[in-house]
Amino acid sequence: MAGHEDRTAISRNARMGALFLTVGAPMNLFLHMQGARLGPLSYASWLGVSFGTLCFCEEMGASKPLNRAGLVLFAAAFCADTMATVAIDPSLVARSHLLYAFAILGALVFWSVALMHRTKTAKAVGAVGAAVGGGAIGLLVAAHLLLGTATILGFSQLFATLDEPGRSTFDALATIDSILCVWCLSASVLLWNVRLRD
Repeated sequence: MAGHEDRTAISRNARMGALFLTVGAPMNLFLHMQGARLGPLSYASWLGVSFGTLCFCEEMGASKPLNRAGLVLFAAAFCADTMATVAIDPSLVARSHLLYAFAILGALVFWSVALMHRTKTAKAVGAVGAAVGGGAIGLLVAAHLLLGTATILGFSQLFATLDEPGRSTFDALATIDSILCVWCLSASVLLWNVRLRD
């Protein structure tokens, strides 16, 4: 029928978001692990992840509170990553990394909970994402409380650098970027195959 829109079709926005998340998230993980020497390229991959995330939020309904909350936290993570990239002061880099960790994990938790209100497949992805993201935030808090007595996935490094700027936070950021990468790849599969719009 001419002019009839297929309501089950996956939108171009969803396909583009899936593509950018699929390419950008692994590149972001790899390039973040390379350190400052590939900073501009790493930042470009982060912009790709951001574009994919905006497409995801549009598909999920940008006006919905959980999606907005996730987007606000993602923006905070974006600002923190930008500050860590351009900062010269090691203490500012340390604080930026800590903000990045909490903000990116918080955004993933909000979006995962939002996915739990969707189709059966999206609910499963959302439940796993909420458990992993919430668990990682819990480990970050535990690492802060146990600072000096235990290292949990390297998360205590993030807090130790507040007292000793310049210390490596590689393990903690690699773990967080790995969680982000897996979540983005899962979201890209949902965007490509599952209709997320209400």
